[in-house]
Amino acid sequence: MTDGYVSDVAYPPQFHREMTPAWLDAVARGLGQPAPDFAAPFRWCELGCGAGLNALVSAATNPAGHFTAIDMDAGQIERLRHSAATAGIRNLEAIQAGFEELADAPAERFAPFDVIVTHGVLSWISPAQRQAVLRFIQRSLKPGGLVYAHYMTHPGLSAAAATQQLVRRHAATQPGDSAQKVQASMALLSRLEQAGAGLFTAYPQERHRLKSTRQQNPAALAHEMLPAHWEPFHVAEMIDAFAGAGCRYLGSATPPDNIDAVGLPAATRPLLAGVADTATAETIRDIARNQSLRRDLYQRGGQPLPPAQHMQALLSLALAALPGAPRGGGLTFDTAIGPVKGDAALFGPLLAALAKGPQTVEGLSRLHDTPLHPAMLNQAVQMLLWGQVAHPVSRRLPPPQAAWALNKLLAAEGSGWLATPALGTTLPVTAEEAGFALAVLEEPGITRDALAARFGKAASAWHEKTRPHWVALGILPAG
Repeated sequence: MTDGYVSDVAYPPQFHREMTPAWLDAVARGLGQPAPDFAAPFRWCELGCGAGLNALVSAATNPAGHFTAIDMDAGQIERLRHSAATAGIRNLEAIQAGFEELADAPAERFAPFDVIVTHGVLSWISPAQRQAVLRFIQRSLKPGGLVYAHYMTHPGLSAAAATQQLVRRHAATQPGDSAQKVQASMALLSRLEQAGAGLFTAYPQERHRLKSTRQQNPAALAHEMLPAHWEPFHVAEMIDAFAGAGCRYLGSATPPDNIDAVGLPAATRPLLAGVADTATAETIRDIARNQSLRRDLYQRGGQPLPPAQHMQALLSLALAALPGAPRGGGLTFDTAIGPVKGDAALFGPLLAALAKGPQTVEGLSRLHDTPLHPAMLNQAVQMLLWGQVAHPVSRRLPPPQAAWALNKLLAAEGSGWLATPALGTTLPVTAEEAGFALAVLEEPGITRDALAARFGKAASAWHEKTRPHWVALGILPAG
C-alpha cells in the first residue's frame, strides 16, 4: 500500500470514451456549455493515468493537442513512456508524481490546461490527496477549461461501504498479492450471500454487484475494493468542493443523466419543479435513480451559451454510425433506471441517414416530416452517442500513422481496443479481430485469400464486411 492505496499489482489498462476531447466537446454542446476549441492547439491532463491508454489514444488521434499523463506508479509511467515511444507519439508527456507533489510544484512547472480529467481516483485516495487534486485543478486549469471527475456516490453505494470494510480487512489476513487477497475475500462475501446474510436481502443490488465482480479482472478488483480510503461521496459535497476550486457544475459526461425524461422514474420528475439550487437538484436525481457512480463535468468560470449559439453548436456537430449500428427502427437504451425504449418514428430516420455515411446534426434535423423540437433533437443525438450507435466525427481527419503504430502495439498486447482516428476514440475488438488487424498492420497489402489461409473463413468474412469500415475510420491502412 502507498498512502493506503494498492501498489503491489498494476491496474490493468482501461479505456473511457468520456475523457476524450471528441466526447467532451459533443456533451458540452448538448448541455449548451462552451468548450475548448479542440481543432486548435490545446492542453489535456490526466490525473491518475495508470498505463495511460486514454492518453495514448487521445494523443494519437488529436495531433493538435499536448497531452500530459500523471501517475504515482513508476512502473505504469515507464510502461506508458515505452508505449508512446514505440508508437512514435510525440505529443504526450508521462510524469511520475503524487498529487501532493503536483500541487506543491512551482507554478511554472505546468502551463495551464484546457482539460483536466480523472477517472477511478477521487473515491480511492486519501483526503489529503483529494485536496491536492483540487489545489492542482484550481491552479492549473485555464479559465473556461473543463474538468471530468469520476467518483463513487451515494445512495447507490451506501450499502456497499459495509462489504468493502469486510473485504479490505479480511484481505489483510490473506496470503499472496492484492489480486489474490481480494479474490479470497470476495469468496468469503459470496459465502455470506449464499448463507442468507441479511444485507443482501435488504439491499438486493448488492447481490447483483457481487455477481458482477466475478467477471472483473482480479487486479482491477483489488484497486477497486482494497484502498484504505475507499469512500462514496454525496454529489453536493463534490459540487461544493469544486466550487471551492473555482469550478461550476455543468452536468454529466453520461448523457442520460442530463435528460430527466430517460434518466429518472416518471413520478419523481415533478419533484424537481422549483428546485433552484443545483446541488439539491442533483441530490434529488441521485436518490431517484439510486446513483452509484458519477462522471461529473465542471468548468472554470464561463456561462451557458445563449440559445442561438447553443443551437448552432449542436447543429454543426458531425456524427458517424458505429460498426454494427442498426440501419433503422427503434432502439433500446440501458439507463440507470433500466431499459428505455427509443421510438422508431424518432430514431428510424436518423439511423437510416447515418447508415449512408457521416451526417451533421443540421442534416439530421431535416429528416422528419414535422421538424423536431430543438430539445427533442438534442436528446436524440445525446442518446445515439450513449447507446454506442453513433460517435462524433473529428472535424479534420488527423494523420493516421501514429494511430496505426499504436494499434499494432494494442493488437499485439490483446488490449481489446483499437484507436480510431476519424472518431478520436477506440473501438472494442475481440481477440480474433485483433489478430486480423495485426496481420494487416504488419502487412498492409495482405489479401483476403492470404488472411483466410492464415486464420480461416472468419478472416475472409472480416475482410469483406469489416476491414473497409476500419480503413475508412483510420484504424487500418488501405493496403
